Amino acid sequence: MAKLMPTQWRTIAPIVQCTAAQCLERYEYLLDQAQRRREGLDETIDDPRVLRSGEIDPNPENKPARPDPINMDEDEIEMLSEARARLANTQGKKAKRKAREKQLEKARRLASLQKRRELRAAGIEVRRYFNRKRGVDYNAEIPFEKQPAIGFYDTTNEIFDSGKIDYKCLHVDNRDLAAKEQQDRKKDNAKLKRKKEEDLPAVIMNENRLEPIKKSSKLVLPAPQISDMELEQVVKLGQATEIAKQKVSENGTTTTETLLADYNLTPDLNKIRTPQLPSTQDSVLNQALNLNILSTVQTPLLGESNTPLMDVSNEKSRTGAGLIMSTPNTLFDTPYRTPVNTTNDGTTSSIRGSSADFNSDSVSVRDQLNINAEEMLFDDQLKQHEVKQQLRHNLSRLPKPKNDYEIVLPDTTDQTNDDEQMDTANIKDEDQADIDQRKLEEKRRKQQEHFKRQTEVVQRNLLRPNDINLTILRSANAEGPMTVLQKAEELIKQEMLVLLHYDALNNSVPNSSASRNKNYTAYLKTYPYEEFTDDELATARSLLESEMNSVKKIMGHGDINLDSYSKVWNDCYSQVLFLPSKNRFTRANAASKKDRIESTEHKLELNRNLMALEAKRAAKLEKKLKTLLGGYQSHGQVLIKALNNVYDQIDQTQAEAKTFELLRQNEILAIPKRIESFTDDVARQEERECELQQRYQELVEERNHLLEQQ
Repeated sequence: MAKLMPTQWRTIAPIVQCTAAQCLERYEYLLDQAQRRREGLDETIDDPRVLRSGEIDPNPENKPARPDPINMDEDEIEMLSEARARLANTQGKKAKRKAREKQLEKARRLASLQKRRELRAAGIEVRRYFNRKRGVDYNAEIPFEKQPAIGFYDTTNEIFDSGKIDYKCLHVDNRDLAAKEQQDRKKDNAKLKRKKEEDLPAVIMNENRLEPIKKSSKLVLPAPQISDMELEQVVKLGQATEIAKQKVSENGTTTTETLLADYNLTPDLNKIRTPQLPSTQDSVLNQALNLNILSTVQTPLLGESNTPLMDVSNEKSRTGAGLIMSTPNTLFDTPYRTPVNTTNDGTTSSIRGSSADFNSDSVSVRDQLNINAEEMLFDDQLKQHEVKQQLRHNLSRLPKPKNDYEIVLPDTTDQTNDDEQMDTANIKDEDQADIDQRKLEEKRRKQQEHFKRQTEVVQRNLLRPNDINLTILRSANAEGPMTVLQKAEELIKQEMLVLLHYDALNNSVPNSSASRNKNYTAYLKTYPYEEFTDDELATARSLLESEMNSVKKIMGHGDINLDSYSKVWNDCYSQVLFLPSKNRFTRANAASKKDRIESTEHKLELNRNLMALEAKRAAKLEKKLKTLLGGYQSHGQVLIKALNNVYDQIDQTQAEAKTFELLRQNEILAIPKRIESFTDDVARQEERECELQQRYQELVEERNHLLEQQ
């Protein structure tokens, strides 16, 4: 994809569901790995991009998110859900609506265009009618357009067509706003004049706007319940009490101080506030959340668990519609009394433990000197009686005891381990994810121990018989008593049959039927399967090994190699023949010719089926490998082609090098001969030149002599 769209990481990012920065970082990492592999370096060397201790991450937004812990508080869960909702709402409702309208408009325009094209192709011309605009349509016309003259001369003055002039388009609206406003004012005055002539009293009433004047009434307040004289007495009593308390505190006696109570401040003023409704959930909001969750749920083909929905049952009790709240009267509220609720039918009922009840001690009685009446005080006996009844009610809801006891001796090591675990638990609370991981590891360890106690056939995943042959045991009416060796052999056969039935029932083959499982269960009820501990199995293995060593030593047997074992196996297997008609094995020398042919045909059919199965598996594997290694194969073919070209160039270069080397050697051998030949030629040329010079001198002398004689 990086080759198809190079450096287009923002286009590639939504395809692979990653950010552009993550795609680029992954691409650079793969390039570095390929470079190391090409250079033969170790790929496990630390990546230089990995931050070391003390370094600051330049791109912290690319760091993978840590998984949320399982056991979180409600506030943390609510905060995470709100954050997810804010991150999911990348576009607001208006932007989504605009995008949807734009998409619908585009689809409508394309459909209309396709319709007009099809009608035009069918020979039907459809005219598009537009609303005629008043004035000049600047989208269809060009204002003050002047067409160029046709021909060599301007003939526009000679051609005049009055029918083509659109006077409506040439009309310009009057833009005089002052004149228009004056005209509207004249219309209003005319309308008002006409209305005065028709309904004069209503116009006068409207102009005068007569409104009834209401006199403000006198404020009437109730008479005060406490007079000024009583207030002065209360203030004097408070001052006297303060003076007495100061004298007592100066003397330092605590006995007298207990008789003086503090009546200055009113206690529990914050409890007089009107209580609120209990915290409830909005059923309409929950239903809307459920619809939103169902609209964004994934396909059920993926499996997994169902999407959890909000509980909207019992909407009346959840929305608080069934609760009739009233403002409590603090004057008549007796402390510690049983809360009383008023039902819908008007009766009162005392309800304990209800979430709609309020605290009974909302207003406390200021009785520090024990001067109030007895019926207004807290009754300790009544409170103790209520506590006992509540305790009896809770104890009656406990399950019935089971008299199952198990005595376990204490183990010092386990106790120390438990103490260490308790200490570590006290130091730090274990996370729920760690608890689940520990339980999973414990489960795997138990499964591994159980698997090791299975038979070797199950552990090595070998083939198991579909039908178990019970005739291998010695019949009860056999003649003659059995020897000790025969008895041991019968016990081994019996144990083998029990193991076969147990494996067939618990580790069944793929094509096992229910009827066979019933037979296996019935056989195991008759001959139960006994499980052995690891120590017993280890003891049995040691006994077998010692017995095998002693038999080898007595019989003189050595170690058998693979070739000898294969030869003995093939010899034994060739003596056994499978009969499909009887669905059992028999000896080959005891079978007829028909049975041998049938057995051979069955073996051939099995081999054909096996060959077809292996061919189909090989085709699937080949297809998978082709998909997985297709890019590598194509890249390898390109590299092989390039390598072959390089080899061809090397061969051609070597041939040219050998040719030039041969030429060099020949030239080395021919150079002395050429030098000698050139030397001889030069010597002959010099000798001839000397002869010619001498001949020339003689001729010149002869010419001069002849000239002198004349």
